[in-house]
Amino acid sequence: MMFHRELAMIYEANGKTIVEFIIRLSEDRPGILAAISDVFAENGVNIVNASFNRLQKMIHVVADFTNSVSSIGDVENMLRKFSFVYDVMEKVLNNDSYVMATLSIPTFNNNYVLAIDHDVFENQVNELLLGILKSLGKKDGELILGMYGSFKANELSILQLRGLGRVQVQSTGNVTIVKVCRENLNEEFSKLILSYLEGFTGLFNVKIQGQGISESCLQVKITTA
Repeated sequence: MMFHRELAMIYEANGKTIVEFIIRLSEDRPGILAAISDVFAENGVNIVNASFNRLQKMIHVVADFTNSVSSIGDVENMLRKFSFVYDVMEKVLNNDSYVMATLSIPTFNNNYVLAIDHDVFENQVNELLLGILKSLGKKDGELILGMYGSFKANELSILQLRGLGRVQVQSTGNVTIVKVCRENLNEEFSKLILSYLEGFTGLFNVKIQGQGISESCLQVKITTA
């Protein structure tokens, strides 16, 4: 699918040691990225994603230390030894799934988007907000329809890219079970998820049925004709 830019921002961290680095530079010159990459490679650390904001002289790295032969502190100290490095900040990511913080204005499918905390609106669900989520789902459904010409259950991962929760999809025959999970999921927020799914699936010959919340996960059954 065409969301390669956004998909690269999502990392499964379950059972892994994923660490985020912000490396601030005192100068920009050729070879900096190569030098920093060499430090991670020499210590058995896999770089999952790296971005360079030259305007702010800042490098953002998400790295997998699961099989590293060195500690996080050792790698940080090696990075600080470079003359072009002004400061290094690191943070271990504890979530099972992590969406990388972007150093620029967030985009989705080449459009600028507004990032809103869930708690801002989860207790203010109304018809207007439900309509917005349904329209958003329809827009994403139209994109998938244009790409594939039919319903593709695995493409429901787009819901996670929209920030509505962690998505698990399991299909058997013409039945797809979708689980959308987030911490402290309540009935009001689940209405937003269902509205999005109604908009998304409304373009296809499918039937959608919410099956309630269990262990902070909304389960939805989708049946294709």
